[in-house]
Amino acid sequence: MTPAFLEGLRVLETGDGVAGAYATSVLAGLGAHVTTVTMPGAPLHRLRPALADGTSLLAAVLDARKVRTEDEPADEFDLVVCDRVHAGAPVDAYLGAVAARNRHAWVTISAAGLSGPRRDAFGTELTVGAAGGLLSAVTDPATGQPLKLAGCQALLSAGQVAALASCHALDLARGGGPVHLDVSAQEATVATGPVLRVVHALLNCTGDAGARRYGAPAGFYPCADGVLRISAMEDHQWQGLVRALGNPAWAEPYGSTAARTEHAADIDAQLAARTAAQGKQALEELLQANGVPATAMYSPEEILASAHYAARGSWATVDAHGTPVTVMGPPVRVVADAGPPAPSRATGLAGAAIAEAGHVLAVPLAGALLGAMGADVTKLEDPNRIDMYRRRGPFIDSTPGTERAAYFAAVNHSKRSRTVSLDDERGVEAAIDGADVVMENFGPGRGRRLGVDAATLARRHPALLALSSSGFGHSGPWSDYRAYAYNLQTSCGLGYLTRSAAGTTVEIDMAWADLVSGYAIATIVAAWAAGPSGRIGAGLDFSMAELITSRFNEFLAAASVGVATSDRGNDQHPYAPCGAYPVVDGWVALAVLGDAQWQAARDVLGLPDDGRFTTEAARYEHRDALDDLVAAATAGRDGARLAAQLDAAGIATATVQTAATLIADDHLAARGFFAEVEHPEWGRRRLIGLPWRVAGGAPAALTAPPPLAGTATGTPR
Repeated sequence: MTPAFLEGLRVLETGDGVAGAYATSVLAGLGAHVTTVTMPGAPLHRLRPALADGTSLLAAVLDARKVRTEDEPADEFDLVVCDRVHAGAPVDAYLGAVAARNRHAWVTISAAGLSGPRRDAFGTELTVGAAGGLLSAVTDPATGQPLKLAGCQALLSAGQVAALASCHALDLARGGGPVHLDVSAQEATVATGPVLRVVHALLNCTGDAGARRYGAPAGFYPCADGVLRISAMEDHQWQGLVRALGNPAWAEPYGSTAARTEHAADIDAQLAARTAAQGKQALEELLQANGVPATAMYSPEEILASAHYAARGSWATVDAHGTPVTVMGPPVRVVADAGPPAPSRATGLAGAAIAEAGHVLAVPLAGALLGAMGADVTKLEDPNRIDMYRRRGPFIDSTPGTERAAYFAAVNHSKRSRTVSLDDERGVEAAIDGADVVMENFGPGRGRRLGVDAATLARRHPALLALSSSGFGHSGPWSDYRAYAYNLQTSCGLGYLTRSAAGTTVEIDMAWADLVSGYAIATIVAAWAAGPSGRIGAGLDFSMAELITSRFNEFLAAASVGVATSDRGNDQHPYAPCGAYPVVDGWVALAVLGDAQWQAARDVLGLPDDGRFTTEAARYEHRDALDDLVAAATAGRDGARLAAQLDAAGIATATVQTAATLIADDHLAARGFFAEVEHPEWGRRRLIGLPWRVAGGAPAALTAPPPLAGTATGTPR
């Protein structure tokens, strides 16, 4: 059963874009009643994969559980979510209209936010991904061209952020409202994408920012029927790998992280020779049985056939204009054996006491977000098992120390720290005393042993919101699987579906799955705190794998009814040209929709009148030739100047940002996106802030990550 924390909330969605549709789909999944004003010609309804009649499967999935209308109703709503990502209308007139109409809570999603030098910009999946650094995180190995992730991941992330911002708006409106929050799709993309590389640059770190920083094995290894992702980042995981392989002699010299880093190429070669003849699923099961985070790369068809998701009852049926299709359902469910629920003491998000027993990334990030939104968050740290992100590099200014771990700083701001022993029930009870919410991601086995899993806590404390997050959920054949973000990305569709222009799979070296999970977890907790149905205790099982898989629901839907998909490179129907093109100082992304935009792009680029590209359909059919023509025209041009010219001509465009250019970006600086904090050991530095703020107001303030201490420490909010 999915929690209905927003039952009774009336939501209006306008703009009919991917981000807004996803935001309200998340809210509907938590019980809200959503009315969406649809525009049949909007790009959302033309995206592929599609049914034979042209029905976009993404649109069908996102609009399920909503009331659809083409005329904006006159009813009053508790919350309005407006998607302006594709809009190019002046901001001032829009702000005036919102001020006149807003009665309670309003959330606006725009390409770059409603303030700053580029506030009038509009965007597409490709250009938002470029502006937010997502494109630079994945490259075509043959050409070096930046690649978008499969589907609409930049805009879906903007929607997830907007869902969290919506709960924040509802909470703020308790103080008298009305409240209007400004969500930037660019900032949302940064905050859920190239975070670790951006933090690396912000905090002056050296060394590798990717998965290889902890040595091998950390990559893809060939199998007889596909590939396997292995991520053995800890010594005990390496030992499990060696044990599973029969303790081969070649592995003996590599017992330390330093040795596995120095000799990564040798380890990779030895492993590849042994995995190549084995089946991917059998090898996955063997390694997981020995405690090794290892997952096979699965196609949508293989995911649909998974015994794990079947056992968990994960699948849902959506009516796509008369055709039933299968998709992944919501990633959170109420624990079946939780005790009788009781009212919580919390009266809203601001001031709610949250105990966070999290490690590495997803749950700690959720805690930091909730802390920045006003909750009183305490990180529970066991001195015998200190968070890997606290004890391992990269380090700020490359100076090692427990208080100088850069990635820990990035996802543990705006909270306190308390060191506690969780080895027995008495320690657990003392640690959570006074909490309204407990979040943990220790994994099902350890969580149950410690008594901090959601099912146990919900039985003992009926007024508590207890949330357990794990890779594959707390039930099902894969429930004990160890998983990092890279494994989830491989197993849940991202790895299989993200491809080069030639159709080959590519390496995706960022912890994207953890980041989007952190925002999803924070949204669930914020919905519980701010929703109209009251804060009643519950035990929740959150599956990261189900969240990540659901981000590719249009592909699952297509596979469920035998519709072929052909995504590759930067293709996105009906845009053409649509891609990243070389300029003298990097790459420029542009996406053209319709004949008027094509004519404007031709004028700026100086392209000839070619009969192959007369219509939108023809341009898409001949997009490879069109890409060659555009690339020849952009080569040798200055990227920023060309982007400005295309933008002025009404073309969705953006330079492809990297971590280095993002932290120097004038628009992000003007909006104060990188928030300054003061730390007693490393001074005043910038961290990634919240991707939204009150319209016309300053961004939310963050506090520095807390030091490790024996008692509650850090800055109270």
